[in-house]
Amino acid sequence: MFACLQKIDVFKGEECLICVIFEISNRYWLRDMKLFGVGILLFLVGLPAYGSDPDFARHLNRIETLLSNDDVDTAAGLAKALVADNEEQKALHQRLLGYIYLHEGDYDRAYVAYTNALEYRKLPESLRKDVRGALVSLSMKRGRPEMAIQHGKAYLEKFPPFQPIENLYTRALFSEQRYGDALTQANAIIARYADVPEFIWQIKLLSEEQLQQHRALINTTRVIQDKFGHDVRWQRKRAASYAALGEARAALKTLQDEAKAGAELTEADYLNMSQYASMFGDIDQAKRLLNQGINSEAVTVNREVLKRKLQYHMQAMEWMDAWEVVSVLNKEPELSLVKVQVRIASQLKRWQEAANLAQQAIDMGGSRDDFLWEILGYSAMKTNQFERARSAYERLKVLDPNGDADVWLKTLELMGKE
Repeated sequence: MFACLQKIDVFKGEECLICVIFEISNRYWLRDMKLFGVGILLFLVGLPAYGSDPDFARHLNRIETLLSNDDVDTAAGLAKALVADNEEQKALHQRLLGYIYLHEGDYDRAYVAYTNALEYRKLPESLRKDVRGALVSLSMKRGRPEMAIQHGKAYLEKFPPFQPIENLYTRALFSEQRYGDALTQANAIIARYADVPEFIWQIKLLSEEQLQQHRALINTTRVIQDKFGHDVRWQRKRAASYAALGEARAALKTLQDEAKAGAELTEADYLNMSQYASMFGDIDQAKRLLNQGINSEAVTVNREVLKRKLQYHMQAMEWMDAWEVVSVLNKEPELSLVKVQVRIASQLKRWQEAANLAQQAIDMGGSRDDFLWEILGYSAMKTNQFERARSAYERLKVLDPNGDADVWLKTLELMGKE
């Protein structure tokens, strides 16, 4: 009945955290893009077509000189005006245009040019490798991780491992929520290279979280903080994993240690800490932590928080406190909460209210709930509403023929109230 009250919000702020990961990985993207498309003309020696076309070769050499002198604007003008006459020329020209458009920030045109370059069979393998790598990067920059996966897979199947491509491929897999593949790729990068960027470790951790590999996640948080410094975000992840493993005391201690170290606790932190205490049966501490959050104004008293308070009062069998909270909640009645209030009323022996609430819950859609009919019958009997009690027990007998309805009907008969 109280499953809805026991949900722990461990994903609050997740979208913001993923944005941080992408921001960090974008820094690496800007650096790694310099590896693709540079040295545009270094491979001309291997293309015999230029031997018979001195004008084309001269233009390319001029463009190469301009690029080497960082005069990209002039180089771009020449490159866009250049006309290629054969497949070899067209392949290198498209690759050159891809680089120019990339430098100008026109990622769509750069993507088209690089894609065109790939279509020419005469494009040498060394250049094909460079173009494929650029397409991985451009796919991510254009917000097309599914295309980055396609190009990244093709690159890694054909060419030797190259960390910038593997990094982007891993991010693309994660973006497409292919968490198992992203984790496999992240682990491969970590095993292969000494200098692994922080965002790869973060992708590893978040993929482990999505795959519910809680023990692995706990170990990953330790490594991340050893390598990149302490961050309360990872401690929250660690606490949630401890809780998922049934180690609620360790979960609570993790967040309490953060508070002692000076971390500013959020609403989610207070709610989670109180729930962790509840999970290992320390209801007094659970209530205390929740109230700390409320008193510090970190926790806003809303309907969900009131449900949490109700849960704790009921676990502690504090029926009067529970009654006060549920009465506030049922100013906007919910069937599940009206049923809870029926139970509390019976514990307090407030039989008339129990009968009225049971009838309200039945009218709200609980007509097939034998608990409600049994409470209605008993509460009506305790308040001398014998006809109402008899009717309730007859309904209970239909719903649960093997239950106690016959016993109560017989009791009414013996009381002469049949």
